Parts: sequence; C-alpha cells; structure tokens
Amino acid sequence: MVATIRLLSGLVGSLSLLSQASAEPLRPTEQVRIMALGDSITGNPGCWRALLSRKLNATNIVPAIPYSQIRFVGTQNRTKCGYGRAYDWMHEGHGGMQATELAQATDPVTGIPVGPPMTQPRLRTYLTSPGVDPVDIILMHLGTNDIWNKKTTAEIISAYGQLLDQMRAVNPDVRLLVAQILPMEPSNCPDCAAKVRQLNRYIPLWAQYVNNRIQPGESPVRVVDQYTGFNATRFTTDGVHPNARGDEAIAQKWLDPVVAAVREVIDQRPGQLMV
Repeated sequence: MVATIRLLSGLVGSLSLLSQASAEPLRPTEQVRIMALGDSITGNPGCWRALLSRKLNATNIVPAIPYSQIRFVGTQNRTKCGYGRAYDWMHEGHGGMQATELAQATDPVTGIPVGPPMTQPRLRTYLTSPGVDPVDIILMHLGTNDIWNKKTTAEIISAYGQLLDQMRAVNPDVRLLVAQILPMEPSNCPDCAAKVRQLNRYIPLWAQYVNNRIQPGESPVRVVDQYTGFNATRFTTDGVHPNARGDEAIAQKWLDPVVAAVREVIDQRPGQLMV
C-alpha cells in the first residue's frame, strides 16, 4: 500500500464540546482510545503521558471534551508518576525500542487449533491485545534508539512506513500522530544531535508522501514537532531523557493535536455530537 521503496529512493537521493444523544455512559468500545507508542521516553517513566491526560481533563479546552470519553491504552502498566491514578494510564513504551526493530518483530499467533505455526507483527499483537483494541489514535515517538544504534535516516523512515502499514491493517482509520523526535545531546554520542536534525527534516516529507497516496477510509498522518524549543540541557537528565520540565513541554506539544484527533473520532460516530 505504501510504496516505501519509491519514497526511500527519493529521500536518499535528496540526502546525497462533545455530547451524547443518550445519557447512558459510554461502553468501552465507544471511548476514544489512545496509544502512546515509543521507547523509554514514553514508558520509563514517561510522566508526560500523565500530564497530557490531566491537560485533557482541564477546563480550559474550548470546546470542552468530557474526560470520560478518553482512555489511554496499552499492554504496559501505568508508571506511577505521582499525578494521580486517574491520569496515569496504560501505554506502549518499551525501554530501548527501535522503530527498525519493531517494524520487523513478530509474535506467534495463539488460539489456532490446527495447522502450521503462524506469526504476526508484534505491533499487531500490541494493538489487538485484550483491553487495548480498538485503538483510534497513536502517538508515536520513535527513532531515538535507532540513531543511538547507528541506523540511517532511510532505515528509520522505511520502518515508519512499515509500522503505518501494520497499524492500518488493524484499523484503516487509525490516526497516527508522529513526533519529530526530541533532541539528543548525550556526552557519549557526538553525532546524535546532527542525526536527529536530519531525521526530523525527513519526517514531514514522509508524512506528505503517504498522505498524497491516502486510500478511502484512511486518515492522514499528522506530524507533531517535539523538537523545536526543547532544550536538551535544561529539559533532560542526561541529554536524552526528559526531566519534569521536559515532561511538561512534551505534554503541551501533544495537547492540541490530540484534542483535534479526539474531536474528529467522536464527530464521526453516530450518536456522539460535537458542540
């Protein structure tokens, strides 16, 4: 569906209020389900997720979104960041995760009584796990560990395309919000800062490419700039992982795009009305 090879050849070349009609509470499958997908920046502890959740419940969002209509999902347990259990939800942040590895990883398919063993993409396992499915919105911040492990921009962009295909195979209308990743300025990786800048230049080009080839029933990819204005010296503990100020900055950058995506999902559902 996504012609990754054609995209890469081009890239490599250029490199050389909401309400319900009923007063009944929403069933779980009617909630807008959001998955935060990433590495340790997302999951260990990834306190920006709780801050974002709290911001989504704030009274200064106009028009307001009933917080009961939003649920963060994933296979990974809440990380107890101290912002209250009501805001600290499940997630899909895995320490050390690389986009390039996740795109290729598979898991055995269970529950098949006969026939040869079968596998499926690991991302599909995450997305279809009990209590997770269906996922409406994915917040993806991946690429940091790929850069650390010397993956090229072309390899990372190719992995993004594969991951998007895997997401759409589960839910064609899934809304992917992909981050231009945070700066990397660790003392033991002098080349990381420049490689992050290079990757971030190509993420919007990739999004434009796939959006120009969107199929009926699919939602466009949106890019969220998590890079601009993020100070790796003042907002991280080690040049990579966010401190409290960094978590606040990350949550604030996600907020408006997430609000817009939530409203789009609810607006499309019968019996749920935008006000």
